[in-house]
Amino acid sequence: MQSSLDPALREAYLDTDYIVSDDPPLFMRVGESNPDLQILLASFGVSTAAFITAWNPGSKPLSDDENDDRQMALLDEIEKLRLNYLVGYGEREDWREYSYFIMGIERATANELASQFGQLAYIWTESDGTPQLITMV
Repeated sequence: MQSSLDPALREAYLDTDYIVSDDPPLFMRVGESNPDLQILLASFGVSTAAFITAWNPGSKPLSDDENDDRQMALLDEIEKLRLNYLVGYGEREDWREYSYFIMGIERATANELASQFGQLAYIWTESDGTPQLITMV
């Protein structure tokens, strides 16, 4: 399926640093293999993870309060699924969005969460430790 994601927005996703707030922090880039990511997944005994936010649905900016409320609702959904997660954020020079790195999630469930929270894309990784951009449009 061909993505209809705006090319400039796609480029922004690809140029973003994705940071998992572990000790030490784990830095991810789409398409770049990361041995530390492989180790993290293995340490939790899982082979998949999704980096998802509830911030700014449809890439339309909301207030910090609105985004915080949405992020808490996403956390409630993650906890209902009883999945391990770490907090994180996506960051560029002019932008930051908080996210959850959800471990052991199935891809269909990640798609459902991203869709439920109005996200145009999210980051997916498997045991090879190479993050992928998954578009929802």
